[in-house]
Amino acid sequence: MPYRLIYNPIAGGRRAQKIVDGLAAALARVPDLEVTATRDRGHATELARAVADVPGMVVISVGGDGTHHEVVNGLGPHAAAAMAVIPAGSGNDFPAGIGVPADPALALEVALSGQPRAIDLGQVNDQYFLTVVGAGFDAEVAGDINARPHGGSGLWLYLGGILRQLFRYRCQPLTVTLDGVTRTRDTLMIAAGNTARYAGGIRICPGADPADGRLEVVWVGAVSPLGILPILARAYSGRHVEHRITETHAVRELVVDGPPALYVHADGELVGHLPVRIRIHPLALTLQLPPAGVP
Repeated sequence: MPYRLIYNPIAGGRRAQKIVDGLAAALARVPDLEVTATRDRGHATELARAVADVPGMVVISVGGDGTHHEVVNGLGPHAAAAMAVIPAGSGNDFPAGIGVPADPALALEVALSGQPRAIDLGQVNDQYFLTVVGAGFDAEVAGDINARPHGGSGLWLYLGGILRQLFRYRCQPLTVTLDGVTRTRDTLMIAAGNTARYAGGIRICPGADPADGRLEVVWVGAVSPLGILPILARAYSGRHVEHRITETHAVRELVVDGPPALYVHADGELVGHLPVRIRIHPLALTLQLPPAGVP
């Protein structure tokens, strides 16, 4: 079986490079394995696209959720190649959400001999995503974080962005179409999840299941700046969905429109501005997973 290992050497404060170096002896024993470091943004997509149509190929992505995002955009839906992940970023929400071990050696074992299983793949406009798409307050936080040089864990980065945006952001009217039904509502944020968590462990879409053919949409209505923190505090455990201003929906597709200056993020990466069309491709991505599968 051929393997292509793609890693971002600067992911997670250069943790990806350290992990690949630490796995060097194990990797040397794998036949038909090619290891490639990415050079710049978008390179992982090019590398994955080059082997997406190779039957039996396993593309091993080593890095953070941003690296995995690039790799899956090279593979796309229904690729001949399978994907595997080794967590090496600041948040590692996607590997955690699908049950991949945090230990690099164990994650490599899953990549090489795990159980291939199909999961759903999300799409926002012309980009694919693995975890969560968001617009509103959380996307503005992502924009704040991406505009600054940073290091550290995903959670602490996110908390810093929250504090900076807390009194800047104003709830905006968003027009959202959920499986063909359109409504307008003043909104703190809206998230559509293929998996449950983002930003280093926040369970923003706690009911998301990456193998059910649906996105879980969590739509949080307008709230004052002082009301944002209690909502976010609940989100770490997923209990924000119990708040009276929060709606949840399970849909195949949604369209979100609103002020065109508002950012949209996917897998923690900025992917543009409103409006966006978000949809799910059921069971369109083959992953190497632990025998127990998706938790």
